Amino acid sequence: MNMEGLSQNEKIVWNCWEDKSPRDVVREAAAKGTHINLAIKYLKAKNSWNESAARDWFMAEVKAWTVQLLMRKQIFKVLHILNKCNINPEEHLMTLAKSSAQIEYRDFIVENIQKLTIDMNSNNISKWDDFKRHWNLLRYLEKSFEVDGTFKQNKVFGIGNDRVFVNESEIKSLTIEKIEKYSPEWKCKIGTALFFDTFEFSLLDLSSPVQMWNYLVEHNKSMILVRWINVQMSEVVRDMNARYNFFNNDNFVQKLLNVDTRGFENEVLDTLDEIFRKWPISEEMIQKIAVCDCFEYTKMCIYDTLSSYGIIVEKERKDLYQIIARLSRTQNLKLIDDIFSESCATMGIQEFYLELAKYYVKNKLYKVLTICIEGHILDIDLSEVEQDARDCIELWLLFKSIEQTSDRQSHVVPVYKTCQQIAKDDIDNYISSNPHLVLGMILLEDNANLFDIFTKEEFMQFKDFKLPNKGYKRKLPHLYNIYKKHSSENSLYECKDVNVYQLLSGYRGLDVSKIFEFQIINMNPSYLMTDKTDRRSLGSLLSNEVDVRGLKTLTQKPMDMPDFANDKLMKRYGYDAKLNHVYYLKQYRPCNASQAFVSQQYQTYNRLQEKSIKSACCEAHALALQNWNDPAMTACAISFVAMIGCNPTRCRVHISATKMIKYHLVSQKGLPENEANKVINEFMTKLIQNNDDTATIILRYLEEITLYRLQGIQEAKGKFDMSIVLYESQTMVKFAILHNLPLPEMQLKQFVKNNSWFNFLLFGDVFRYPLSQMLQLSQEFEKKSYSEHLKYIMMHRTAEDDKEQKSNSSNGQRRIMRLNSVDTSPTQSVSFDFPSSAYMGRELWEVVAACHGPEDPPAALLRAADVYREPLLVLVASCYEPNAVDVLWAHWILSSLEPNARSREALQAEIAQNVPAQLFQRVAEICLAEGYVATLYESILIFMPESPLQFITSFLYRSVRLLVFDSETKKYLSNFLLYCHRRYSVDANGLSYEMSKESMQKLAVSLIKIALIHNFDMAFHQKEFLKCLSETRFAQEFIVPTPNFATLHEIFEISMSTSAVMNISKMLQEDAKDYFIECVLMYTRNKNYDVALKIAKLAELPVDEILIAEWEKKSNNMIFREEGPIEDEDITYFVAQCSEAFKDAGVTLNKAVDFLSGIPAHITKRDQKFYAYRIIMGWFEENHIYGEKREQIEHEMWYWYALIDPKTTIFLNDYQGTLKYILNNQKEPTASQKMDMLFEEKSFSQTLHEIEVESDVMNIEKVEILEEQDDIDRWQKTINKLLELKLPVEAFRLSVLFKVSNEYMYRIPACPVQMTRTCLRLAEGTCSPYELPQELRLVISSPTLQNKLTVSEASETSFEELVVIQERQDGESVPHLAVREEADRLSALDALAVKSGLSVAKQVANYFRIALQIGWDYTSVLKYQSRPLDFINLVSGRARMSLANLVFRTFNIPSKQIAEYLCREMVAAIISPHLVKSSTFRQKEHFQYTLWGYVLDSDIEMFLNMRPDACSHIGRLILDHLIAFQKIYNATNASIIPENTLDDSCLDVETLIDEEYQNVEGDEVESILTEEGTLMSAETESVYSVSTVYTAGNKMSRDSRRNLFDVISRSNVHIRYEVKSNIRKITKGAKLSTKQVNIISIELLVVAHECFSCACDTEGVGVALRSAQALAARLLAARSWRLMVRLLTGLARYTECAYILQALRDNHQFEFLLGQFDYMLGQQQDKIAEFKHGLLDFLKTHCPGDTDTYIMVALHFNMYAEAANVKKKQALNLIHDLEKMASDSTKTSKKTPQPVWHLIHDNVSTRSLLETALNHCTDACELYLQGGCTGFAGEMATLAQQIALQISLLNASPTRLILNRSTEQTYNLVSEYLSFMEGLVLLSSGGGSIWRELAYRRVLTNDQVYIRDMAIYRPDIAHEFLNRYKSEKKKTPTSQSAIAELRTLIR
Repeated sequence: MNMEGLSQNEKIVWNCWEDKSPRDVVREAAAKGTHINLAIKYLKAKNSWNESAARDWFMAEVKAWTVQLLMRKQIFKVLHILNKCNINPEEHLMTLAKSSAQIEYRDFIVENIQKLTIDMNSNNISKWDDFKRHWNLLRYLEKSFEVDGTFKQNKVFGIGNDRVFVNESEIKSLTIEKIEKYSPEWKCKIGTALFFDTFEFSLLDLSSPVQMWNYLVEHNKSMILVRWINVQMSEVVRDMNARYNFFNNDNFVQKLLNVDTRGFENEVLDTLDEIFRKWPISEEMIQKIAVCDCFEYTKMCIYDTLSSYGIIVEKERKDLYQIIARLSRTQNLKLIDDIFSESCATMGIQEFYLELAKYYVKNKLYKVLTICIEGHILDIDLSEVEQDARDCIELWLLFKSIEQTSDRQSHVVPVYKTCQQIAKDDIDNYISSNPHLVLGMILLEDNANLFDIFTKEEFMQFKDFKLPNKGYKRKLPHLYNIYKKHSSENSLYECKDVNVYQLLSGYRGLDVSKIFEFQIINMNPSYLMTDKTDRRSLGSLLSNEVDVRGLKTLTQKPMDMPDFANDKLMKRYGYDAKLNHVYYLKQYRPCNASQAFVSQQYQTYNRLQEKSIKSACCEAHALALQNWNDPAMTACAISFVAMIGCNPTRCRVHISATKMIKYHLVSQKGLPENEANKVINEFMTKLIQNNDDTATIILRYLEEITLYRLQGIQEAKGKFDMSIVLYESQTMVKFAILHNLPLPEMQLKQFVKNNSWFNFLLFGDVFRYPLSQMLQLSQEFEKKSYSEHLKYIMMHRTAEDDKEQKSNSSNGQRRIMRLNSVDTSPTQSVSFDFPSSAYMGRELWEVVAACHGPEDPPAALLRAADVYREPLLVLVASCYEPNAVDVLWAHWILSSLEPNARSREALQAEIAQNVPAQLFQRVAEICLAEGYVATLYESILIFMPESPLQFITSFLYRSVRLLVFDSETKKYLSNFLLYCHRRYSVDANGLSYEMSKESMQKLAVSLIKIALIHNFDMAFHQKEFLKCLSETRFAQEFIVPTPNFATLHEIFEISMSTSAVMNISKMLQEDAKDYFIECVLMYTRNKNYDVALKIAKLAELPVDEILIAEWEKKSNNMIFREEGPIEDEDITYFVAQCSEAFKDAGVTLNKAVDFLSGIPAHITKRDQKFYAYRIIMGWFEENHIYGEKREQIEHEMWYWYALIDPKTTIFLNDYQGTLKYILNNQKEPTASQKMDMLFEEKSFSQTLHEIEVESDVMNIEKVEILEEQDDIDRWQKTINKLLELKLPVEAFRLSVLFKVSNEYMYRIPACPVQMTRTCLRLAEGTCSPYELPQELRLVISSPTLQNKLTVSEASETSFEELVVIQERQDGESVPHLAVREEADRLSALDALAVKSGLSVAKQVANYFRIALQIGWDYTSVLKYQSRPLDFINLVSGRARMSLANLVFRTFNIPSKQIAEYLCREMVAAIISPHLVKSSTFRQKEHFQYTLWGYVLDSDIEMFLNMRPDACSHIGRLILDHLIAFQKIYNATNASIIPENTLDDSCLDVETLIDEEYQNVEGDEVESILTEEGTLMSAETESVYSVSTVYTAGNKMSRDSRRNLFDVISRSNVHIRYEVKSNIRKITKGAKLSTKQVNIISIELLVVAHECFSCACDTEGVGVALRSAQALAARLLAARSWRLMVRLLTGLARYTECAYILQALRDNHQFEFLLGQFDYMLGQQQDKIAEFKHGLLDFLKTHCPGDTDTYIMVALHFNMYAEAANVKKKQALNLIHDLEKMASDSTKTSKKTPQPVWHLIHDNVSTRSLLETALNHCTDACELYLQGGCTGFAGEMATLAQQIALQISLLNASPTRLILNRSTEQTYNLVSEYLSFMEGLVLLSSGGGSIWRELAYRRVLTNDQVYIRDMAIYRPDIAHEFLNRYKSEKKKTPTSQSAIAELRTLIR
């Protein structure tokens, strides 16, 4: 290789590369980054490449290497390589991610690119943004396909022809690179669809407004579209929130908006709003709705919302019905002018009103036309309007032109033109036919004379036209008479006066005679009206035969008409009538009736009374029912009810019911109309009288009528229509609801009969039938499946259904409304006084122009504004002086009001002073006081729109003017408070001066006060206003004096619950406290004690008198009741209740005691008197009050206690306990005993000084002397009882309150209090044991007491031991005398405790004993007794055990706390030895852990017996610690299997623990008393803690309950902090090997198992065993045989842990097990025995064929009998096999009989089998003998003899099988087959008697061989047989010969 030009170092590197492959060269160079160019040269030289090719190959190899590293997720190495090679990491990683289809690989790269974005090159930011958008699109697209980790479906995005299909194969191969090449439309559709599944807003970068709009419309997301429109239009429309409140109120959001946005978080909606604000709504998007196939409801929501902003689609602009319907649904009809005036509106205001006018004309609503349409269409083009409508509109415009003329003269021409429009081409005849028009024009014409109508003969000349005079003498006769009177020269001419009725007579057919027709009827009884008059309007005065279109004059009836100038006629025709609402109702005039009612209410009560409203409703309702057949009257009544603010539903339903009944009776039943009316009249009369039966009858009629009508409709149409059923049934259902009757069931039963279950359910759901009624009816279905189906549906309703079900408002409920919509002052009458100014007749623009002339135009404009009361002129003046906002604002308000003289003067004076702050406040106060809140609100919006005052005025406007107290109203007030609470002064923002924070707060408080006092006419509104102030915390942080509005709200709300509502104006005055006192006294007198008490508390007034008055009344009612005498227990209960009530209310002690002390006088029983006084004593005790009164009560209490019969059980406890006992009605006889036990367990924690101070015994003056022995005994017993109850204060006081007389001073035992005092002095060290009184020393030294002390636990030896411990701990030599004194002190304390028998004395002695053991003094122990467990840690060694028992017993520590302490100690004892590297424990690994000097394995029961009931809890806590330990030390991974199976040293590799636990915090180690930690609470449970596993039972899954190690492997396991903290404090962040972790886990599991076993907790044992199985599997994988043996022997569950033995056996470790057991178990003989038997049981059960191992184990354990049993079993099995062989060989055919005896042959197998069996029997016999089982050994010896006999018989093969035969067969063998000695051997084990009998019988058969053998081998038997034969009775010749032969042989 050519290495020219290289440095020496490069040459060395080059030479090193010679032995490497090119790939390794590239990777080495890339990793180091220093020899990249050298590597390229090397590649170039080695491969003969040019530099470009070498460099490209180098880079390609580097990139390939980065791919491999990324696959292994080595990102840091990749970044290092890329940086070294000068490759841009972001670009390279993005390139790799783009082309990868592997999801995990690609997402890993993207995740790390995101981390690099902080330092990303600016040129790559746009690339990264585009890349990330496409990555998100692909990522979420893949997630939409993924099901359980695989792609299992195809996807369709979109609807209709624009759908996009994505299949499974496409998504699997899709990459970012590919998805970038897709069309924007494709990505837009996919991104939009995925956005609503993921809410990933980056997807919207790929979307567009049109696509988003189309998606929402197609998927019917109507409410999101509504939100979009509102957000977008809020940028165009002014003050959207104030005007379009329909889409912003809470009801809309909760009920509608959440339907489509369910699942959207608030943050998502806020971000979506920002996007909607940027995306405009185009015309194209709106047009898309019409052609989209979405729900009609969706279209309705969108079009309704658009219409709220004036956007009307083209096809609906001519549809007035649709426009008004949409505006009505969005509650915007009142804002029509504003809506169609917006810039975004597609329909102008003139266009809308033109359509409205055309509609009015078409429907002949001319009056409505004149009312509703003002001047909106004056200048509009009417060329495209139809002719008829155009004529009418033009006529109306002419009328409007008459109204808008400025002077009298200018009215003439418009009138003439109007007449032309009406008359068309015949103007002259029209005017002559209406002479009054001529009169009107003459009066308007300046130059015309009234009598020209008679003087001018041809024409009457006007200014711009002339009219023909066609003669008006006959048409105006009365006027002509007047003309003649004035024109005649004859003064004697008399003309009769003409009244107004005569002048009007004949005009348009008016018949004035009918005006006083009622008077004529009254005057002439014979006069009968031919027809009923129509009283609804003035039209009733028209004659019936008159055509109103005609122009002729009618002839009047000859009668005298009244003239009100004539007193005679007035007396004749005039009358007085009260024109109330009833009068107007009867006149068919509901508007006048409602106005009359409201006016009468305000005149009488100054407000609308609820009671009066209900009364008026009832009157109108009754009137409607009485006139049910008069539609006009019923409509009038219903209208009146609605106008006064009530719900007319009840009246409507009743009228509808009458119509239904009448129609049915007349048309269906055929009744005449008068009879039908009569029936209904009776119903209505009874209904008015509240006859309940009538309502039931009517309801039944309605049901029948409805069912009949529905049947008729169904028959007529031929089909069933459910909508008709619902419509027709609503009347009867509403009727039933209104009368609280059961809902009708006839229709439902019809559905049941037809099995129409869906209609049944729909009907019930629509009309909200009760669930019980529906369930009952559903059971009547023939098909029970329907019944069950419906029952399930109705019983499992969703939460949304329950929320939607709300009851309708009841009849009579008022609506919040305002009767007057005009903003006029409520304090003055509405009058119209026009100033006599020369300018009043001029146009406004003329006034403005005139004001420009003077030298000071602004001042002129302000004066003109005041004169004309036109605020617009003030706005014009602001153009001259824009900075004079304060003055202009005041003048604007002045010109906008109609103030009275006082207000005008006040305003003008304030304006003249021109002090800005005072001006603003004074003007605002006047506006608010006079009721012009809207004016004030508008003025702020105009002049100071950005001022914080805008918030307070908006709040006042919404609450005072609109009476709206919703969240939007409160929001305004909250915004104002934010300004007021700023740190620095608030700028006025619009005023020419700055208003300080103090001024603004002062102004706000003043306005609020005025609004409360003057602007509300109902207490309800005042309450709601105060509620807003209270909820927003108004004025609570103000620096100016202000009332507490929150308190006022509560007080006012409380007072509203009574009939006497408090006056809010007085509550706001300076002397409000006096008013509160007055009101409290009033409520107390009225016996409204609850109200008075609440108000007094809120107003911080004393409550003593209220409570005393209330309970005094209760006391009198109880004690002096008329029912009879009351029980004493009830009086005591009353005392307890009263005492509690007094305490809760805060009654002072003196008042409470004075009142309560008088009640026990009415009690007769002594025990109840005691209880009553004891309750009273509780007041002194709780308040620590002493003195004469307390001593008096105490003497009374103990006096009655002494008088109680001793046999009576008295509940003697502390005051609180007595109170609870009394309140529990003294019904539980064991309650006192239970509470006594609780007090006995209570620790004693007071020193002698504290007791004496609290009991105040030194100041007791009233002392009583006890002289009776019984009293003294009772006194001492009571003191004893109090001391036992840990009530030393009472005991000390009782010992001083009563004294023993001198006569008995030395006769009775020592006082218990004195002994307790002595004990405390001894323990506290204030008294030496040698300073005790003589009598106490004699008591202590008595032999009887010393014997008791000897057998007690407080022996002298133990004291000496404690002193020694103290010496050792102090490290100093303690003088022997001091030690002796302490021992004597403790002896004295124990002696006093034994002598007195008091638990207090025993507890004091125990405290002192603990102090001696830990080296502290008594007071320190008393001080820190709240942490008793820390005392145990102050000693070491075995002394801890005795101290722990003493602490547990003395302080009554709960079992849970003891369990936690012992658990921590045990866990520390197991883990701590492993933390020391040089520990001998770690080297030996003998598994012998010590705790407090005791071996934990063998002495654990000693610790568990300290609190047996806590064993199970200790086990659970240890398992919790095991989980925490395993989680901290990553021990869940499988270990590496070593090559050498016996070598586990490889397990000592150090493993790091989690970073979370590397450092132990110092505060977790330190403690107040020790360094071993503090007490931890165990209240918090973990998600998967051992407690969950332990207690969940079957509720948990099967996997989660398998073992704890499965729980540890879960990612969501949560460990309690206390447990983790304990482990961290013990380990202190140390590193442990895997083997150590396993050892610790084993030991923790063993200890937990032992705890569960002691507690007999089967579930806990199960958890431990399942966990042990998982741990054993881990140890088996690591081949840790030693640890497996330890786990096995520790648990000692050899049956359940047989899998461990099996694993050891399978891995040939059984001998290792036998060598380790004694090492593991030590000297624990019981556990060794368990191990032996468990091991043998395992072999016997699981390895029955491995007898060698079994025998080896048995012999290893010297268990000879168990080994012999195996040998015995083997021998018996061989004999059984031999018998089977013999049986098989002797089988014959069916024809030949089967032989009786089994025969065996002499062959190798038979002989081998018998010899083997013989050996087994011999071995078994020997083993039995070694084991001491001589009986079994004899059996085996006998069996061996029999087997040997069988072997000897083989010589005569074939021979019979003699082994394992039955008794009968054995006897036959002996008596027939075997020889003498063979038989003797066979029956040697059965006894000689049987053999002798068989031998005797065989001898008598004369068997010569047998006889000869007997004589040779057993001559003794032969002699016996010879003697026996002598007595034989049945002798035969054969037997005789046999005996003779035997005798011969014997001789």
